[in-house]
Amino acid sequence: MKKLLGVMLAVFMTSSIFAQGIEFEHGTFAEALAKAKKENKMVFMDCYTTWCGPCKMLAKNIFPQKEVGDYFNAHFVNVKMDMEKGEGIELQKKYGVKAYPTLLFMDANGKVLHTKVGGSDAAGLIEEAKIAGDPSRQIGALEKKYAEGNREPKFVAQYIKALYSAYKQDEMRAVGKDFITNCPKEKLANVDAFTVIGYSEALEFGSEAYKYIIANHDKLIAIEGIGQEDYDGVIGAAVNKYVSGIATTGTIEELKSAIEATKKDFTTPQQKMMEDNWYSTYYLAHKEYDTWFNKKISSAKESLKTDKRMGSGILINTTYRIAMDPAFEGSGLYGKAITAVEDYLKEDSEMLAGYYCLASLYKKSNNKEKALENINAFISKNAEKGGKNDKRVMALKEEIEKM
Repeated sequence: MKKLLGVMLAVFMTSSIFAQGIEFEHGTFAEALAKAKKENKMVFMDCYTTWCGPCKMLAKNIFPQKEVGDYFNAHFVNVKMDMEKGEGIELQKKYGVKAYPTLLFMDANGKVLHTKVGGSDAAGLIEEAKIAGDPSRQIGALEKKYAEGNREPKFVAQYIKALYSAYKQDEMRAVGKDFITNCPKEKLANVDAFTVIGYSEALEFGSEAYKYIIANHDKLIAIEGIGQEDYDGVIGAAVNKYVSGIATTGTIEELKSAIEATKKDFTTPQQKMMEDNWYSTYYLAHKEYDTWFNKKISSAKESLKTDKRMGSGILINTTYRIAMDPAFEGSGLYGKAITAVEDYLKEDSEMLAGYYCLASLYKKSNNKEKALENINAFISKNAEKGGKNDKRVMALKEEIEKM
């Protein structure tokens, strides 16, 4: 009897803990809207995919929390929609969802009032929900105020954060560019102005605003809310944008000159990595694929000596890009990429990404047998580690089997 009571208590406690989080509806989107109208609530929709890591983090660690559930269940009818299945496919098109997770806060008619793209902690998610419920802070209201001419730094900082949260990158850059162009230089030395510059990444290397920020380094980093890290982020973004542009369109000598010119203003502990990335941009833009590949693999091998995770990451990102980017078709790099991954797997046969990458590369090389061998190895090893093979994995296997 005691044992039975213990089991029942454990089940009850588990159910109670689970129920403390967000309670998601299991019906259709139309049914959720109807319920929201009936209960005079807004609608919260979690737009996710099965392969999205941050989506899984939210579902596992954030949505089940009591304080999150308390707020969302009181104010919203909550729904989860896989954007690649069933009704989610049409909703993805309707609402223009392009990144995951996208969290939509709507009225009971399905009109989006606020959007959050990306993961969040519990406090941040509740704050986004509160913004969604406050007409004065909803992105539509901020857009209206901006269109009416409000350019006060504090307001523009609030607006650009909302644009960032909604992943409206083009609008964000346009707002930042307008602000930097029209804001008196002396007003750039405050935390709100710096917020606008930092979020928008619209600062141009060599501009008057850039020169002002460089000249007032000590003054800026002493301001509460800015500091050295934010200062470096703003200047580093301007430098990177400028040099990347030269790498894309200029000559190798112009690239070298640009790098040396920016060093007078800014260097970073990751300077070598940044310069490697700029040269990679140059080689790719100018279709010097062999040089690009050799330098990336050399960088991977060098990193492996001190940081296995970084080194393997460079290797897989490089070789998988070759498999997926149509620009490399006919470049002669498929064989070299396969050799690089296979050599690595001889040292670390448990790196799952290597098998998936090889399957993709062999598929591009029209080698069905080897492609199938590697995708099966990935599926098997992933299962041994307790992983689930998602839609993309099984789709790749199906494509290989049809070769």
